[in-house]
Amino acid sequence: MEITITRPTAQHRIITDMQTLAESVRLGNRILELDATADATESEASERRREQDAVRKQLDSLLKIIEHKTLVVTFRGLNSSQWAQITLKNSKTMQGRVVKDLPAIAKEAAPLMLESAEWADGDDVEFTGAEFAKLIDSMTDSQVNALMQTVQELNTPVVEIPKELTRLA
Repeated sequence: MEITITRPTAQHRIITDMQTLAESVRLGNRILELDATADATESEASERRREQDAVRKQLDSLLKIIEHKTLVVTFRGLNSSQWAQITLKNSKTMQGRVVKDLPAIAKEAAPLMLESAEWADGDDVEFTGAEFAKLIDSMTDSQVNALMQTVQELNTPVVEIPKELTRLA
């Protein structure tokens, strides 16, 4: 009987159209501003509602575009030796402290962890690890940080049942 370890998997969403995302946030803020507006007259309230409806329609349209341009990747955690090599290779000791180059770790580990990719609307994507590494180069800092969090969680999983869980069962 062969016993194997099933390493954890997770999906990670990457929005590829940051301009449309920024515009949708601006429209969302405008809706909130209009909600907070105190109306002096019924005419002003009616005008505010009309503007809110128009802005909501624009926002709905942008959210559909964003969903169409959101990449959903499925990752599987690396085995311990691969992960250790990547983190050691991308770490330095400075003034007695270990400093990890998180973007470099993400760029090296994530393509190796890539199981599949598809657009959020369900269309498949032919996507290689090398292409994914190139995409990481174009990501914003906050996107790389979110990616690194997913990569790190998959590669440092819980290895035994926490006592708290046994108490809950």
